[in-house]
Amino acid sequence: MLNNLTECEEGDGGPNSQGDAASKESSPFINSSTSDVEKSQQYDGKNMALFEEEMDTSPMVSSLLSSLANYSNLIQGSKEHEEAENNEEAPKKTVQAPRMGTVMGVYLPCLQNILGVILFLRMTWLVGAGGVLGTFLIVFICCSTTMLTAISMSAIATNGVVPAGGSYYMISRSLGPEFGGAVGICFYLGTTFAGAMYILGCIEILLIYIVPVAAIFKMEGLEGAEAEAALLNNMRVYGTIVLSFMCIVVFVGVKYVNKLALVFLACVVLSILAVYAGVIKTSFDPPDFPVCVLGNRTLTSKGFDICAKIIERGNATVTTKLWRLFCDSEFLNATCDEYFTNNNVTQIQGIPGVTSGILAENLFSTFTEKNSFLEKRGISSVVDPDAPITNSNQYVLADITSFFTLLVGIYFPSVTGIMAGSNRSGDLQDAQKSIPVGTIMAIATTSFIYMSSVILFGACVDGVVLRDKFGEGVNGNLVIGTLAWPSPWVIVFGSFFSTCGAGLQSLTGAPRLLQAIARDGIIPFLRVFGHGKANGEPTWALLLTGCICEIGILIASLDAVAPILSMFFLMCYMFVNLACALQTLLRTPNWRPRFKFYHWALSLLGMSLCLTLMFLCSWYYAIVAMVIASCIYKYIEFCGAEKEWGDGIRGISLSAARYALMRLEEAPPHTKNWRPQILVLTSLDGEQNLEQPRLLSLTSQLKAGKGLTIVGACVEGTFLKNQPEAQKADQSLRKLMEVEKLKGFSQVVISSNLRDATSHLIQAGGLGGLRHNAVLVSFPKNWKQVDEHHRCRNFIEVVRETTAASLALLVPKNISAYPSNGERFTEGHIDVWWIVHDGGMLMLLPFLLRQHKVWRKCKMRIFTVAQMDDNSIQMKKDLMTFLYHLRLDAEVEVVEMQDSDISAYTYEKTLVMEQRSHLIKEMHLTKNEREREIQSITDVSRGSIRRKNPSNLHPQRSITEESVAGGGEEKPEEEVQLIQGKKATPTPTSPTSPASPTPAAMSPGEEVQMTWTDETETINNPAAVYPEGVKDMFNMKPEWENLNQSNVRRMHHAQKLNEVIVKKSQEAKLVLLNMPGPPRNCTGEETFLQNNQTKPMENLLYQNYSVFADIQVMIFIGFGCLLAFFRRYGFGGMVFNFLTATFAIQWAILFQGFFQFYHDGKIHLGVMNLINAEFACAVVLISFGAVLGKTSPVQLLVMAMLEIPMFAITEWAVLKYLKINDAGGSILIHLFACYFGLGVTFVLYRPNLNVGHPKEATSYQSDLLSVMGTLFLWVFWPSFNSALTLKGDDQHRAVLHTFIGLSASTITAFALSTILSKNGKISMADVQNVTLAGGVTVGASVDMMISPGAAYALGILGCIACMLGYKYLSPFLARRLRIQDQCGIHNLHGLTGLISSLAGICAILLATEETYGPSLYQTFSYRAPMEGDPQLEELRKLIPDLEAGLGRSAQEQALFQLAAVIGTIAASAVGGFLTGAILKLPYLASPTDENCFDDELFFDVPQEYDQQDVWSPVLKDTCKTDVE
Repeated sequence: MLNNLTECEEGDGGPNSQGDAASKESSPFINSSTSDVEKSQQYDGKNMALFEEEMDTSPMVSSLLSSLANYSNLIQGSKEHEEAENNEEAPKKTVQAPRMGTVMGVYLPCLQNILGVILFLRMTWLVGAGGVLGTFLIVFICCSTTMLTAISMSAIATNGVVPAGGSYYMISRSLGPEFGGAVGICFYLGTTFAGAMYILGCIEILLIYIVPVAAIFKMEGLEGAEAEAALLNNMRVYGTIVLSFMCIVVFVGVKYVNKLALVFLACVVLSILAVYAGVIKTSFDPPDFPVCVLGNRTLTSKGFDICAKIIERGNATVTTKLWRLFCDSEFLNATCDEYFTNNNVTQIQGIPGVTSGILAENLFSTFTEKNSFLEKRGISSVVDPDAPITNSNQYVLADITSFFTLLVGIYFPSVTGIMAGSNRSGDLQDAQKSIPVGTIMAIATTSFIYMSSVILFGACVDGVVLRDKFGEGVNGNLVIGTLAWPSPWVIVFGSFFSTCGAGLQSLTGAPRLLQAIARDGIIPFLRVFGHGKANGEPTWALLLTGCICEIGILIASLDAVAPILSMFFLMCYMFVNLACALQTLLRTPNWRPRFKFYHWALSLLGMSLCLTLMFLCSWYYAIVAMVIASCIYKYIEFCGAEKEWGDGIRGISLSAARYALMRLEEAPPHTKNWRPQILVLTSLDGEQNLEQPRLLSLTSQLKAGKGLTIVGACVEGTFLKNQPEAQKADQSLRKLMEVEKLKGFSQVVISSNLRDATSHLIQAGGLGGLRHNAVLVSFPKNWKQVDEHHRCRNFIEVVRETTAASLALLVPKNISAYPSNGERFTEGHIDVWWIVHDGGMLMLLPFLLRQHKVWRKCKMRIFTVAQMDDNSIQMKKDLMTFLYHLRLDAEVEVVEMQDSDISAYTYEKTLVMEQRSHLIKEMHLTKNEREREIQSITDVSRGSIRRKNPSNLHPQRSITEESVAGGGEEKPEEEVQLIQGKKATPTPTSPTSPASPTPAAMSPGEEVQMTWTDETETINNPAAVYPEGVKDMFNMKPEWENLNQSNVRRMHHAQKLNEVIVKKSQEAKLVLLNMPGPPRNCTGEETFLQNNQTKPMENLLYQNYSVFADIQVMIFIGFGCLLAFFRRYGFGGMVFNFLTATFAIQWAILFQGFFQFYHDGKIHLGVMNLINAEFACAVVLISFGAVLGKTSPVQLLVMAMLEIPMFAITEWAVLKYLKINDAGGSILIHLFACYFGLGVTFVLYRPNLNVGHPKEATSYQSDLLSVMGTLFLWVFWPSFNSALTLKGDDQHRAVLHTFIGLSASTITAFALSTILSKNGKISMADVQNVTLAGGVTVGASVDMMISPGAAYALGILGCIACMLGYKYLSPFLARRLRIQDQCGIHNLHGLTGLISSLAGICAILLATEETYGPSLYQTFSYRAPMEGDPQLEELRKLIPDLEAGLGRSAQEQALFQLAAVIGTIAASAVGGFLTGAILKLPYLASPTDENCFDDELFFDVPQEYDQQDVWSPVLKDTCKTDVE
């Protein structure tokens, strides 16, 4: 310290001063751009060396206070953007923006936003329709609502700084992101529709009061609906124009809007002052605004000048213009309107003045129906009720039906805008003071203006004028303008500019609100609207705002738009009140608002008023708004970003959780309330990821989202060093729980060893009364290996600890084979082996599992074991009664365990275990040495058993023998089991053990691996099969006499129980059984479990790889050589085949994998997947033959990219729903490929190629290469046809029939080629193609018993059809049907495929059990009896692994085959047409007619390419060869 001090004194933090050389991490409180040296110098001379290492994470108090004091989070509003625009090219300087006080910063902006279009355009009409009392009540309720909301808002706003977003920020930070996002969107929509309302008001003033002649759709002479439609259309056109102009102004720069803001505010203030001045003037000098009334109906002032029927002019009586409006002539004897004739014309004063007493007449409401007359109170009229209404356009009519709730919805937008001050908190000198004072003052001022306006309008203006919405009876003047002084134009222009300003303000504020929501990231799909121009202008948000605003413009009616935005604003205000009430009632520590004049009761009252007004305005709009908000809430809850803002909803959750936990502690749960609360013990890999994710799938299925679930994991190490690993593991667990939709908690424990960590989880998991009562742990993986034997020890300790803690223990074995949450069992059984009473837990497990969709359709079977002295019949009755009381529906079966002699195998296994324990005890080995010795002894023991049971004596194993192989975790085909400990006390927490074999894990001949011991070949009859082994066993007899008889009995019972379970539950989807607990004597723990083993040679790779290799040769060599027959297109034929095949196989792996091999979110790959993908590739290559030489490689890849999905979908649909027999692919492969290719070539028709092409020539070498391809296809075609058939006889038949068919077609091809040739010679085209026809013809029936003769006949028939097709059908298709089948795929694949399909149908119809025997139902699996059919049980006695079918008859299966043929042809043809249309696009580099069949277009060809061949080329037909 002395040295450091000296250096500081000398350098004083200068460049030479060293300071503390310790490196520091970047800190949010210290400039991260500072270099390490500068960082180390920051603390020199500051007397803070003691805390220097903490400075990166904990700043100095002085730094913290300075940052807090200078905090400025301005909203992304006009001022910042204006400064950014002005300073884009200028050097940036740190200039403190001028701060505003209460009046300029809050009071006037709120005043401008609250006073608006409703006051000028609708206030007089509201008073006229609702009366002074009714309108005053509306105004009072609405103003009270906003005042209460302002009080709540003031409390929230003074509880911290309110940055961008205003009310959205307040609600989201108080109620959480879900409520904040929902209400924020509602507030945004309200502001946007407010802009539409202001624009509509602006257009209404412009077209009705300023320049009516500007209307595009003329309204003169129109009546009723026509006039209304014309007005609305004018509003739409001009509204769209004004909206576009305003959006452009806002986009160009909001600085222009800000500069005009003061002008707009002045217009509002001057207009209001003019109204008050006019009211005062009416008290002594009322203005002259006469209104003409006919009877008691108000007349429009258009069309006449004198309010009289006749006048005296000189000595004559003449009629007026008014007379001519209602009569057919101007003469006194004219025929006039009946109402006009019966009633007098009266002229009244529209504005009698404040002292006239008109207030009494306007005191009560006068609601009208749409198109009804505006009638003057106190004047009688003569009306004939039966007379039709005429000349209605001469009267002032009501444009809408008015009622009280409508008036509320229209008026409420006039009191919105109270958030303007809180949105500007960053611009205020003292926001904590200005926001409450300014907002409340503005609301008080505007409330006084609105309330006084209601009274003054009712006291000054006549009722008919008040109800005249558009001033039709006062010469088209704005009604409120008639009251203004000095001129009505003051109000007209003032209101026009104020509405323009309000519209601009809305279009400026709404995009910024949306931008604030988008930048918060809580709504993922809105994130794009968080971006903008370089200066922060929300360009995308402005575009969306304009589009939504256009919706309001298209509505075109101000009265219809007003209730919409009322809903959104009311919802926003409601949640502001809720936020304040919630924070106040929860008394959260951070709730310390400076504004003290609030109370939770006032907030609740405000919230209630908002909710009431929503339904008063429009109940259906209220429901729609709530649905929108609810949808946004749920979307954010499920898909939105995680935000932790310390919101009040979380506080409610904490309070409720604390209360519930305290209640749970009061008393133990009753049996009726008991349910499994599961602690899942998981293991982690080196990357801290879960090793066995299916544990969570099983937990999710068992819990179905209910009850407590704790997923625990252990990290080995110390807390200080391994905390990051624990955090990573916890995140991994949470992510996986979210994927599995498992509701619960994750808990990661760090300990010096995994054994202690697991013990800590079992002891300390849960909280208070909410603790686990069951433990789910997987069977230890690879525990038989020496380096993994500690897993066995840990597992045994878990069993002991759960038993000691009275916890149920569930142990699934081979958990990776369990069904995922996406799988469904459509049938099957859940078998419960109830051996000992456990309090009902074993019965509860299948009930819980069947609540989940995976197990819902499985039925429950219960087996119980009876001894010889038990009454089996009575046990069954008692068990059925027990199930009845439990309200469980299940089949019941009592299994009798026969007494039998203990086998030699049982004695031997018991002896091996006891010798092992005794040897270890005598050796006094350490724990690790003992574990290694246990493994070696076990291996020796198992080796001796193998020697006594040589497997080469039994190459084909029985069902019972198959279970001997063991196959623990490494063998996915093995079925699954659960082991668990046993507790003596029969309480609900007694442990049980569900064992779950799954269909995916089952294969023919495999059975359940039992619990305690491996079952070997000696079980059946060891003395008869293995005489040497029996001799050895009898030599061991003296040692048997010293065995522990208890162990012998346990081994014997385990062996017998295994046999019974294997026999009874062979086909069960799930097996649940309770098993004995661990031995009480710990010295025998190493015998608690038994090893399993796998047999690698049983892997499917060794069975299928040879077939895969054969098909590989066909695809890449056979097809490639076959397509290289053109002299100038050898490269294209072979190389493009290589390219297309490679791409198609990869593409098919994805699509076929998605439709057929997709499980648990993954596509499972294997050799069979590759074989299926190569079949799909063959489809593409066959179609390729139709367009050979006429397409570019890009077109070929596009064709493959489109054909593979269509084929995969067709294949999936046919196999899943039609379920046909098509082993050789004649239907799905050959027919689909053929007609798909024909569809493509039909669209790509080239008329110039019908007469042939000079490059369609072959050479001696090219024909040899093509014949080589034919030979490869011919040789390996049996592998192609037999690849997917059943192993055994079916596959044997497939190979034989294919070879016979190919042989027949080959011989016939040579014969027909010479016969049909004019010179009697063999055509190479026939050799290359027609010889393969037999392989296709036998495809659909290749695995059926059709006899060799039938296969030979099919080969001949297919060859004849193919040969005749080449000679006659292909030219016909090219000339007449525009199908240029280049390689004749219709002949080799289409015609032969149809023959093969017909042969398959015939073979199905002729197939009987007499011919096939029981194997009929293996070859035709869908004809097998359905599950539950007694015939199926009889067949399974002969074929144990026979699967249930659909019970189809031969005729039904034949019809499905026919449907598959028709459907495949239709799907392929349509797909080919669509693909051809896409390939015809000009962007895919299609070759010209001249460049077809030419390698030089796409390849760098050798020099000898253009040289003439030694042998003269032979011109070939267009229909030359084919593709397989």
